[in-house]
Amino acid sequence: MPPINPNETYSSLILQYLYDAVIVTDLNFCITSWNHSAEKIYGYSQSEAIGKSTLEILKTELSPEDRQRSIQDLNSTGYWLGEVIQVAKNGQRLNIRSAVSFLKDKTGKTIGVIANNRDITKEKEIQNQLEESEKRFRSSFDNAGSGMCLQDMDGRFLKVNQKFCSMLGYEEAELLGNLSSRFAYPDDVPVAQEKRSSILRGDLSDVVFEKRYLRKDGSLLYAEVYSSLVRDGNGTPNYFVTQHIDITKRKKVEEQLIKAKIEAERANEAKSQFVANMSHEIRTPLNGVIGYNQLLLSTNLSLLQSEYAKKAMSSAHGLLGIINDILDISKIEAGKIELHPQFTPLILLVEDCLSLLKWKANEKQIYIKMENESDLPKYVKVDSVRLRQILINLLGNAVKFTEAGGVSLKIVTFKSLKSDHIGLRFSIEDTGIGIAEESIPFLFESFWQEESSSTRRFGGTGLGLKITKSLLELMNGRISVSSKLGKGSTFSFELEVEYENTNQETVWDSAFNLINLTSPDFKFLEEYSPKILVVEDNDLNLDLIQKMIRKLIPKADIETATDGNVALQKLNGFSPSLIFMDIQMPNMDGLTASQEIRKQPKFSNTPIVALTAGALYEERKKCFEVGMDYFLTKPIDIPGLHAVLLRYLNPNLATRF
Repeated sequence: MPPINPNETYSSLILQYLYDAVIVTDLNFCITSWNHSAEKIYGYSQSEAIGKSTLEILKTELSPEDRQRSIQDLNSTGYWLGEVIQVAKNGQRLNIRSAVSFLKDKTGKTIGVIANNRDITKEKEIQNQLEESEKRFRSSFDNAGSGMCLQDMDGRFLKVNQKFCSMLGYEEAELLGNLSSRFAYPDDVPVAQEKRSSILRGDLSDVVFEKRYLRKDGSLLYAEVYSSLVRDGNGTPNYFVTQHIDITKRKKVEEQLIKAKIEAERANEAKSQFVANMSHEIRTPLNGVIGYNQLLLSTNLSLLQSEYAKKAMSSAHGLLGIINDILDISKIEAGKIELHPQFTPLILLVEDCLSLLKWKANEKQIYIKMENESDLPKYVKVDSVRLRQILINLLGNAVKFTEAGGVSLKIVTFKSLKSDHIGLRFSIEDTGIGIAEESIPFLFESFWQEESSSTRRFGGTGLGLKITKSLLELMNGRISVSSKLGKGSTFSFELEVEYENTNQETVWDSAFNLINLTSPDFKFLEEYSPKILVVEDNDLNLDLIQKMIRKLIPKADIETATDGNVALQKLNGFSPSLIFMDIQMPNMDGLTASQEIRKQPKFSNTPIVALTAGALYEERKKCFEVGMDYFLTKPIDIPGLHAVLLRYLNPNLATRF
C-alpha cells in the first residue's frame, strides 16, 4: 500500500465541505466521489450515489443536441459551463448551475470528470418572479390608459409611454433626456419641483397634484399627477414613477362652472341691488301716501271719508308688506341675511306683535290672545327684529285665514342641551279654514299658495312662510305645522336661546311702539317750541315731515335744508335741538353731513335721527357708525315720530329708555 499523502487527505476534506455539490465520476460517468453538499442538494447519501451512473442519480434533463455540445466543449476546452435541470431523490426538479471539467492524474492523463454544481432553484424562482413582474410592469406602463413616465432626480424623462406622448403631442425621442419643466406651464414648474423635493427629503412617500403642460401645438393640457419614488435595496433613490391623467375637459367644465357661478352671483347681486333700489324708490312715494292719509285721518272727516282713508292706508301698508317680503327673499337667496342678537324683553316683544294685529282681529270679530307659562325668562338673546317678523308673519296668516273663533299664541319652555340656554316653543293655533294634507309639504316653498286660481279669496305674495322658515334656520330653529281642512291649523317653532332674568341695559327698537301715546308726558309738546332742522331733498317728503311735526308740536320752530351742504351752512345760525337727516341726497349725503356735524363740539351731542327709505340692517348700521342716534324708516308713521320726539325733546322721559 502506498503511503498516505497528507495534502491529498486535506484536499479531500475541503471538497467534502464546500458549499457547492462536488461530484467526481470516471470516464464512464460512474460516480466515484459525492460530497456532503451533494447529499444535501440531491438527497442521496454517499453510499447510495457512489458507483451509480450520473444518468441514474442526477437524471439530467438535456436535449441530445445540448448533451453533444457539452461533450464537444469538454473535449475542445477541457471544461463546460451551463445550467441544467436535474432531479432530486424526492422528485423535485432542481435548477443547477454546473461547471464540468476533466480530472487528470499527475501525468496529465484524463482519468475522470469532476462537476461543481450549485442549486440555483430559489434564485431562478426569484429571477422568474422579477422577470414576470418586469413584464407586467412593462405591459402596464406601455399600455396604460394614462400618461406614464420614469424620471430621474432632476425630473428628466428616462422613459415615456405612448399615451404620454400622444397627450403632449411629441414623439418619444423628443421627450427622452429632457427635463419635464421644459414642457410645463411656467407657473406650475415651482410646484412640481417642490413636490419632488418633499419626497426626496422623506416628508412624503408619494404626491398627488395638478400640473399644466404646454402641448406641442401650443394648447394647454391639465393633468392630475401621481408621483412616487423608487429606491434600490440600500434605500438609495433610483427614479420617479409618474402617472398623468388628462383632466383638461374636467377643468374646462370647472372653469365654466366657476364662470357661471360668478355670473350668477353678479346677476344675483344686480337683482338684489335692483330690488333694494326699487324698495327705496317705492318707499319714498309710499311715505307720502301713508303719511298724508295719517294726517287726513287726524282731521274732521265724515264716516265715509274716514272709511275711504283707512282703506287707502290699509292698501298702502299691504303694498309695503309686499315690498318687505320681496326684499327679504332677495337677501335670503343672496345669502346676505345676518342676525344681530341682543337681550330683548320677551313678553313685551310678543305683546307688541299681538297689538299690531288686534285691530284686524277686532275688525273680523275674532279673538287674538296669548297663553304662556308663568316662568318664562324675562330677557332672551335674539335678533328682536327677525323674531318679531316671524311672529307677525305667523300671527298675521292665522288672522287672515280665520273667519270665526280666533287665534291663540302659546309659549312654553323646554330644557336645552346647551348651558345658559333655554328652549322656547311658540305655537300659533287658529280656528280657521285649515290646510289640505297634500298641500302641507309645499307650504314653505317660495311663491306657493294653496289657492292659486283666479277665484282665490286671500291675497299675498306666497313668500311669508318661506321667509319665516329661512329666518328660523338662521337662528338654528325649526318649524312644524299640523292642520285639518276646515278645522284650523297650528304652526309651531322652537328656539334655544341665552336668557337672563335680571334687568338689562339695552335699547330695544320696538320699545317705542309700547309707549302710551295718551300719556300726560306728551302734553308738554303742545306748548313746547323746540328748534328742529329737517334735511330732505324730496319736496313732498319735506312738506310731509313738517306737517307731521307741527301736528304733534304746533309751536315747533322748523328750519329746512335740501342737502348736507345747506344743512351745515344753516347749523350755526339756527342751533337746533333735534335734527332729522335724510340719507340719500345730492351734493352731500346724510352720512357725510352727520360726520361733519359731529366734528363740531357744539353739536357733538345734538340728536340726529335718520330718515331713510332703506330697510336693510347694513344701512341702519351705517347711520349709527357716523354718529346718528336713531332712525325712522320711510314710510314714517305718526306714532313712531311721536315717540322719537318724546324721547329726544323730553330729557326726563328719555332717561327711561
